Amino acid sequence: MVLPREWTSCTIKDIQSVEVQNGFSPQCVEYETARKSLSLGALTGFSLDLTQEKFISEKAELPLNSMLHKNDILVSRSNTKDKVGRAAVVLEDVVEYYYPDLMMRFQVDSQKADCRYVAMYLQSPMGRNYFMSHAAGTSTSMVKINKNVLESFPMVLPPLAEQKKIAETLSVWDSAIEKMEKLIENKEMLKKHVFFELTSSQQQSWEKHILSEFLIPGDKKTVSDTSAYKKITVKLHKKGIEFNQQTREMADTRPFYVRRKGELIIGKQNYFNGSIAIVDELYDGSICSNAIMSFKIKNVNSFFLYELLSDESYLHKHEMLANGTGQKELSEKDFLNFEIYVPSPKEQNRIAEILNIYEKELSLHKQQLALYKKQKQGLMQKLLTGEWRVK
Repeated sequence: MVLPREWTSCTIKDIQSVEVQNGFSPQCVEYETARKSLSLGALTGFSLDLTQEKFISEKAELPLNSMLHKNDILVSRSNTKDKVGRAAVVLEDVVEYYYPDLMMRFQVDSQKADCRYVAMYLQSPMGRNYFMSHAAGTSTSMVKINKNVLESFPMVLPPLAEQKKIAETLSVWDSAIEKMEKLIENKEMLKKHVFFELTSSQQQSWEKHILSEFLIPGDKKTVSDTSAYKKITVKLHKKGIEFNQQTREMADTRPFYVRRKGELIIGKQNYFNGSIAIVDELYDGSICSNAIMSFKIKNVNSFFLYELLSDESYLHKHEMLANGTGQKELSEKDFLNFEIYVPSPKEQNRIAEILNIYEKELSLHKQQLALYKKQKQGLMQKLLTGEWRVK
């Protein structure tokens, strides 16, 4: 990469004024205290989300070097492979905030670098590739980066004034992303409230059934050549289906089955964490392993059934019925014996139509959010390499 004439290459170690330090693991309590510790959820965006906090016991001894200050840059030290190295910057004065052992923090010399620019560079596609390639551990569990990996992070620096302009430009996109995420969160909460209002007071008059009356187990014909198909998995927290890009040989030794549009699929180990979805046209004909149950739906409105089975209150109520003492695995037989209360077909359709209005709005908002994030990634690639300049 040919840099603009005024730009220089460096590492984090070259520009830090406070060297990289790990946090600590405080004793946290359920009640509110004056001292707070961040959770990993605080690193979901460019600016630190201070609402993602835990309260520290008044009795806990706290090292002074683990207290946060304005302009600190925080980096996720231990996380899943797709999240390790996430970064955020403290943009405001904070009082009695600390950071956990799962994070590292440092500061940059303000005469050399803008802290916002550095945090954005850490989040860029170059940063993601660097941290994922240097993380120690397996792709299916928590991985780690250390102080040396972070201090050796390679980056380029334009003149300080241009750094600030780049940071301000990208901040506009961050603001739009944060607003859209908040809109989605509020819309999801509203949908939950509407669902509660439509169902909570009515279920006592609905007819009791068991799920086997509405669900037929999906095809269990084993796929002989899994390489000829796209693999899918079900995400947690009702976040739908995604293609599984993992190529571990171990995964391919299990039986895989073809799944069709309209089928209800459920993760055996994570149903109670919202691992449930209906296969749509995009994933029709894909395959998933026997770790995921699949059912054809009959004699009931599919969307209504999905909403009922994925409702948090239904999940909590039935979690105790799953087998196992650790991560509970749900069997197909036990699931089909779950009780469910169902109204008339007309009422099912009415409820489904109302909820579908909210679902369509959410889908549009999520598409817009994905577009914002994609556009921001493209803009970062251009601005942080000097291909595009800001004046």
